[in-house]
Amino acid sequence: MNERIFTLNTHVRFSDKRSVVTEIVTNENSSIAVWGVRPGQKVEDHFHPDGQDTWVMLQGTLTYYLGDSENRTLSPGELALAQQGQVHGAVNEGTEDAVFVSIYSAPKIGYVKAAP
Repeated sequence: MNERIFTLNTHVRFSDKRSVVTEIVTNENSSIAVWGVRPGQKVEDHFHPDGQDTWVMLQGTLTYYLGDSENRTLSPGELALAQQGQVHGAVNEGTEDAVFVSIYSAPKIGYVKAAP
């Protein structure tokens, strides 16, 4: 991998239908993506059976699901850590587009939609 510095706002995408994840880079150690979440959109509750998912909030706010009916507002500059097997997800209840970076450790951590 030759590129080491990435301009995130050139990678973030939005859709009027659903939140959008855009992969930026994947290597043998991790996978890094940027998410665009419009007001009212969700990142469905899920967990990763094979690794950890770290979110770094860049813009807007999200109501982040911690599991067990517990939520917390994520604001720019905050980091949320979901260790292997921990349910997490989010909804944009604000009026501004939300953007966050997701860092998967290791690059293939699996995805399992959480039961309602």
